[in-house]
Amino acid sequence: MKRAFSYKDLLDNATRIAVQAKLDGLTKTQIENIIGSLYMVEDARDALLITQLFAHRQAERLGRGRKTMSMISKFLNEIYVKNEDRCLASEFLGLIKWVFECIEEVRLPMIDVNTLTFDALMNILRGR
Repeated sequence: MKRAFSYKDLLDNATRIAVQAKLDGLTKTQIENIIGSLYMVEDARDALLITQLFAHRQAERLGRGRKTMSMISKFLNEIYVKNEDRCLASEFLGLIKWVFECIEEVRLPMIDVNTLTFDALMNILRGR
C-alpha cells in the first residue's frame, strides 16, 4: 500500500515546524508531550483528532507556540484526511523532535520558515 506522504514531505514539514518551535520558544518536552497525546485514545485514527486538540490546548496553556501548534494541527489533519493513522503521525512528530534537537542550541541565520526545506536546513547545519 502506498503511503500518503513521502519521507521528503515529512522531513520538509517537520523542519518548518521544528524551526518555528524554536522561534516560539518551545522546549523538547513540549514536543514530547504532543507525541504522548497520540496514545491518549485507543483508536489509531481518532488519535490524530485528539492530538490536534491537545496541541492547541498546549499553546493556550503555555501562552506561546500558537503558530507551531497550528502548523502541527494542520499537518495532522492532512494525515487524517488521507486516511493515515497514529503510526504515520508518530513518525512525523518524532521527526519534528529530531530536527528540533539538532537545532536546539544552534544559532540559525535569518530564514523564511514557510519556504524552508529539510535540504536547506541540512546545508545550514553542515556549514557551521
